[in-house]
Amino acid sequence: MHRLPVAATGILCTLLAACSGYDDAAYSGGCGNKAQKGFVRDATRAWYLFDDQLPDDVRIADYETAAELLDALTAEARADGKDRFFSYLTTRREDNALLLDGEFVGFGIRTRIEGDRLFLTDVYEASPADQGGLTRGTEITEIDAGDGFVPVAAILADDPELESALGPPTEGTQRGLRFVLPGGAAGEAVFTKRVVEITPLAGGSPAVLALPANPTVPVGYLNFRSFVSTAEVPLRQAYAEFRAQGIEYFIVDLRYNAGGLVSVAELLGDLNGAARDDRDVYFEMRFSANKSGNDVVRRFRPQPQSVAPVRIAFITTGQTASASEIVINSLAPWVEVAIIGDDTFGKPVGQSAFDLTDCQTRLRLVTFQFTNADGQGGYYDGLASSMAFACRADDDLTRAPGDAQEDSTAEALAWLGSGACTEILPVTRGLAKARSDIRWPELRRPTAAQVYLPGLY
Repeated sequence: MHRLPVAATGILCTLLAACSGYDDAAYSGGCGNKAQKGFVRDATRAWYLFDDQLPDDVRIADYETAAELLDALTAEARADGKDRFFSYLTTRREDNALLLDGEFVGFGIRTRIEGDRLFLTDVYEASPADQGGLTRGTEITEIDAGDGFVPVAAILADDPELESALGPPTEGTQRGLRFVLPGGAAGEAVFTKRVVEITPLAGGSPAVLALPANPTVPVGYLNFRSFVSTAEVPLRQAYAEFRAQGIEYFIVDLRYNAGGLVSVAELLGDLNGAARDDRDVYFEMRFSANKSGNDVVRRFRPQPQSVAPVRIAFITTGQTASASEIVINSLAPWVEVAIIGDDTFGKPVGQSAFDLTDCQTRLRLVTFQFTNADGQGGYYDGLASSMAFACRADDDLTRAPGDAQEDSTAEALAWLGSGACTEILPVTRGLAKARSDIRWPELRRPTAAQVYLPGLY
């Protein structure tokens, strides 16, 4: 087994350790269905974090596909809420396109469903959606998948995740959309899916805001979309700017960031660790007992661009996961932090990548878990219950993230200035959802991009 650098995947990030080169000598005959199922079985039995929950009676012949076999092997851990489809099959090409190249195929929109209505939460710069005039807060009212326009409410009744309605992630896929822009103007256009480049820092970020109670105190604002490899340079540039201005208060907006590479999570921690040194533990990464030789204690490594925060407000939603949660949890013992908005997804585990070398098949398998310097981890229900500050705020689609009047941003600024929240969590903990009718599409077989970027099309 050849161990490669650690990565994180998100729901996800999900976190992942990018371990490749799985010993598939037994499957040198090719990439047939039997070989793929055998590969999944053996890798899971050897490396799965929850190995005590693997069934003893699973026979590969009883399952038509490797994906169905993986479902059976992970069923108990999924039922316990420990592996909510964090383990999945993908391809090297698709996985690398997202995590290494920062690309995906789609319209370039992030979505959320409110009851029987569909809204856009984010639109990627220079994407088909962006070039077609769609913006954050746009409501999609009707979709034409080839047989005429159908109201979204009717589509959701039969296709609740919009998987068929918005089509597969293949270049050239077309859909007609009728929509209403935030200002009320209605429009109609045909959009075609193509390769979209992820801008890791959203437009308008980084920025410098000010504390409402003391406008002379600057606040560094970062809208960080995804822990992909291409994020390293803009993150360093952003923090170099913050450092040059002597900024000590920060808002890191992770409201739609479901993870990515662990290496980028490490960098973000280091960039906030100017006051730390290599004696200070950032996080611990633990494998199952039979793979404990792979355990890692990651200590801070301050960078030339690093800052020393007094307070950090992390804007979060139910889409904030994996690498995002690692950063928040790992900084909490060292810096006064708060989560602002809604509780996080709850993914304190990471995946390793195993490749079947005769073909493109890649298995992302949960193999390790994270704890911070205080030993805190296991936040499968989200981070709110373990945070000193978890503050209620809405994700206001009528305003851009980072707008000082946008509810989550305004609440973050208020907390930075006062150290208190207007609707802090009750003693019972566990953040109740701000809007019970809000959800994000949850595909059973998402692409790698949809794992890390929930609601992506």
